[in-house]
Amino acid sequence: MHSAFIIAAVLVVANGVNGQLAGGLSDVNATEYTNTAWKSVPEINEKNNGQTYLVPIKVVKAQVQVVAGTNTVLEVLVGESTCTKGGSVTAEKVTSANCQLKSGGQRSLYKVSIWEKPWENFEQITAEKIRDVPAEEKI
Repeated sequence: MHSAFIIAAVLVVANGVNGQLAGGLSDVNATEYTNTAWKSVPEINEKNNGQTYLVPIKVVKAQVQVVAGTNTVLEVLVGESTCTKGGSVTAEKVTSANCQLKSGGQRSLYKVSIWEKPWENFEQITAEKIRDVPAEEKI
C-alpha cells in the first residue's frame, strides 16, 4: 500500500502541473498570453530610451516552466504607443485603453520572463530587447 502511494506521487511530479514536465520549458498557445504580456510594460519601458511608451502588439512565442512557482517566458512584439514619457501616464499605468498603438511607429521584439509564486504573493518580471523589427517584416 505504501509503495502504491509513492508510485502515485512520482507520477504526479513527473507529469507536473497541467501535464507539463516539472523543471522543463513547455510551449503553450501564445495568443492566450496577451494579457500576461501587459504585465511587462514597466520593465520594457525602463530599458526603452524613446520618447513614447512601448506597448505589446502580439505575443509571438510563449513557454511555461513549472519550478518553485511558474516561470512564463514570452517573446513579445512591441510598438510605440500614443503616450509620451513624462506625461500624465506613468509606465505602471499604461493600458491598452489609455495608450493605443501608434500607427507607423517603431517596433521591437522583447524576451520577457515572469516568475510567479502566488501563494507567496511573489512576482518577478524581467525584459530584454532581442532586436528591432522593421515595419515591413511580418511576425
